[in-house]
Amino acid sequence: MAHLKDIDLNLLTAFDAMMSERSVGRAALRLGIGQPAASHALARLRTLLDDELFRRDGRTMVPTERALEIAEPISRALAAAREALEPPASFDPSRSTRKFTLSGGDYALSVALPALLPLVRRHAPGIDLRFRFVEKDLALTLLDDGRLDLALSVYPNAPKRYEAVTVFEEHFVCVARRDHPAMANGLTLDGYASALHVLVTERGDERGAVDEALARVNRERRIALTVPSVLVLHRLLVETDLVATIGARVAQTFRQDPRLTMTSPPVATPVWRMQALRLRRSRPDPGLNWLIEQIVASQT
Repeated sequence: MAHLKDIDLNLLTAFDAMMSERSVGRAALRLGIGQPAASHALARLRTLLDDELFRRDGRTMVPTERALEIAEPISRALAAAREALEPPASFDPSRSTRKFTLSGGDYALSVALPALLPLVRRHAPGIDLRFRFVEKDLALTLLDDGRLDLALSVYPNAPKRYEAVTVFEEHFVCVARRDHPAMANGLTLDGYASALHVLVTERGDERGAVDEALARVNRERRIALTVPSVLVLHRLLVETDLVATIGARVAQTFRQDPRLTMTSPPVATPVWRMQALRLRRSRPDPGLNWLIEQIVASQT
């Protein structure tokens, strides 16, 4: 069994790079060392931990169960060490060339980024943004290991190690063809319950918050179609009898199409909050603070 005194920081850094890159060569490039040195570090770790750690599968190094087990704690420890040793940060958005990595779903991409980008370009022309589609639970792991700076999603019960800032509050509206039968004389609860519905769900769920609201009044609806993205809704709604119950901000992008109409749901639905989630740090990050301020400002 390996003891802590036997493992130096360079070995842990090499392991972390291997977990991210899944290649000895790419890990060596990331670390700024030669491939033989990276291979030697991996060999030492295998001996010390008495585990293969990575198995070759074609050109990819696949982590073992033991490697997966220790990856997150090691990543967190390295992030904490970097935070403790780095000098206090200063931040001038007009001169910064920092890259921020954000994650979120389709809704954040459709609503938050288009409003944010003009502010960033105006006040911080050297800053670049990287947006990743990441399922919200996986985003927590990526925040922990430093691969994400910020996660944009709905996190009503985020663990205490994260700080959540509300970007905006949102409510639901119904969108359908203007000549949809259920819309003819105003959308009633009976008309809504009897219509065919499309549900936007990144996870592939067959029920959403609206279905919970309907259940409280002993009603239900038929979800005829689930899709992972709001970006396909426009054509679907124009060409079918489907009804979409979606956030008002996305629905506003359909307002200029005279073939569509929107109205409030005929049942009380909850208000929900889009949040910017970050990992709590012992030291402030002025750059990330600035970015969050711009995201919030872009939605007011």
